[in-house]
Amino acid sequence: MTNPPPTLAIRAQLVEALKLDLVGPSAGHHLAPEQLPETLRPAAWYLTGFLIPSGTPAEQASDPDEDDEPEEVPEQAGIDQEANDDRRSAKKGFFPSSIGLTFLVAAATKELTITLRWGDYRLSPLPDAGDPPTRVWQRTQREEPITVALTGGPQPPKDVPNANGLQYQVIERPINLSGQALPLPPGTRSVSVYLVNNRAPVADLPDLAYAFQAEIEVRCAEPFVPRPNLSGIRAAEWDERVADLHYADVPEYAVGHGVSADWELTDGHCRRICTAWIPAAAVEKTVTVAVPGVELSMDALGALPDGAAAEAALRPLVGAYRDWLAAQQTSAAQLDGARRETAETLVHNAEIAAERIARGITLLAQSPEALDAFRTANRAVARALKKRLKIEQPRWRAFQLAFILLNLPGLADPLDQDRSSVDLLFFPTGGGKTEAYLGLAAFAIVLRRLRHSGDAGKAGAGVSVIMRYTLRLLTLDQLARAAGLVCALELEREQAPERYGTWPFEIGLWVGKAATPNVLGEKGDKRDDTARALVRRYQTNPKGNPSPIPLENCPWCNTRFTPASFSLLPNADRPSELRIVCSDFACDFSGARPLPIVAVDETIYRRLPAFLIATVDKFAALPWVGQSGALLGGADRHDGRGFYGAAEPRLGQPLSQPLPPPDLIIQD
Repeated sequence: MTNPPPTLAIRAQLVEALKLDLVGPSAGHHLAPEQLPETLRPAAWYLTGFLIPSGTPAEQASDPDEDDEPEEVPEQAGIDQEANDDRRSAKKGFFPSSIGLTFLVAAATKELTITLRWGDYRLSPLPDAGDPPTRVWQRTQREEPITVALTGGPQPPKDVPNANGLQYQVIERPINLSGQALPLPPGTRSVSVYLVNNRAPVADLPDLAYAFQAEIEVRCAEPFVPRPNLSGIRAAEWDERVADLHYADVPEYAVGHGVSADWELTDGHCRRICTAWIPAAAVEKTVTVAVPGVELSMDALGALPDGAAAEAALRPLVGAYRDWLAAQQTSAAQLDGARRETAETLVHNAEIAAERIARGITLLAQSPEALDAFRTANRAVARALKKRLKIEQPRWRAFQLAFILLNLPGLADPLDQDRSSVDLLFFPTGGGKTEAYLGLAAFAIVLRRLRHSGDAGKAGAGVSVIMRYTLRLLTLDQLARAAGLVCALELEREQAPERYGTWPFEIGLWVGKAATPNVLGEKGDKRDDTARALVRRYQTNPKGNPSPIPLENCPWCNTRFTPASFSLLPNADRPSELRIVCSDFACDFSGARPLPIVAVDETIYRRLPAFLIATVDKFAALPWVGQSGALLGGADRHDGRGFYGAAEPRLGQPLSQPLPPPDLIIQD
């Protein structure tokens, strides 16, 4: 027998540690004979896995800590905070007194081997513990194998041998298949096995009557019959129909009552099922493969000479996708009923996606502006990955490139039929979703500048991309990756301001005053949440105070910020700008070139950064803060400080036309 890979071994250890922490030791574990201090009740130490006596009074049958008030969360504990509005459940939860399993057996099955396991804790004095002796909760592993003959009907409850009040019950039911199209062999029966704690409650020491780490294991000489998923076969909701199709070949052999179920497969058959207090499922790793003939190198795509080269580099992606879809169509034709209909609908939707990808490639081949924006987006993403992650030759995964291509026509043409489509990019964590939508964001930002080049390079300014996060889900890493992309775009712009505009590419952090200040503040202002107050606190004591913005390192070179990284201009008494630079003089964004980060609300409303990261609660401010309306387009005046909309009618010089609205909204 070979040893498992290190990652699998580590995962198994983590799962075992979690079970040990929440449920307790199981049979055969080296901690099975554990001892707990007398002052530490086992039912208080372990959160689940135990059965209390069925006659326990209601006031003793629930967690005594359930009535505790929820702990207040400190304001600076996270990137963004909501009010502590957690509410306790209206229905009080009670500890279980029984667990059970239901499964299907074949017609030839005559008996079952049931093994019941649990742990008993008793107060016992330690040897040589002195006078009075020190007592501990001593655990004893219990196990009782029972052979049960199936009789065709319910059996009365029976005492578990040597269990002092635990009982088990077996209930057998025939399954009537007349008039039902159930995929079950003739003679299949349903069997339920229950373990019930009918011990007498102990008032002063209730844990003495509890059955801890309770478990039911059932074995059978004949294989158990897989349970048909009737809800999937008869499902009306689209998501349920898709799930039924995806998991049609994943059998379920048991369902738990008050507990989850688990089972083992040997040579494709199941002969052992058991209860599981912590359910688990193995999820296969999703991997991507290179598509022959498709150029995935970001550097190569960033240097495409013309539309013909783009066509040659990308068109094989569509052909390979359509070949795969043809095979899926053949597989769908072999299904029956609702599953065939679901499969054919999925293939049809995928064919639409293939056509959208093809249209995206055609756009690059025919539109010089789109091709320029695509090349620049590839160079920017590649530059950011090289700088931030030290990737020497960054490449797209095929699904990332396909996602970008299928969205290009909708971004390039305001009248495109897919302009209002919402595309879901679904891939496991760490698979590259962020880079895919950042690449699309870069395309949108650059294309906007190419198409709006008037007003001395300012016509293409304004918010192009809004990345909207739900509350509490914004992370430092996501912020840094988006900011790193904008840094790369700004370096690209500086190399060709005549093409990409004179107004800088910037990223705005519009995420609430718990993470970023709403106002700059001034001398004499008593508020402690202004940019001035946050910067002064950080500069006075950088170790004891957080960074004034929700980033602790430079998003370009990853150097940690220092007090010198933040300055209030033109002066600290009446600032109009929070300037952020890297503390590493070798970084591109140090000295005279600040980081393109805008993190104060009132400055965001004026500068209208091309990339706006916002938490959903900030959008509630739109009806109440007049200046915020310019984030959605329409600003028609400008000066050296920024842009102004209808809320500030007397400021700035007129633009030839109002700034356009955002081009892309991303929900992460």
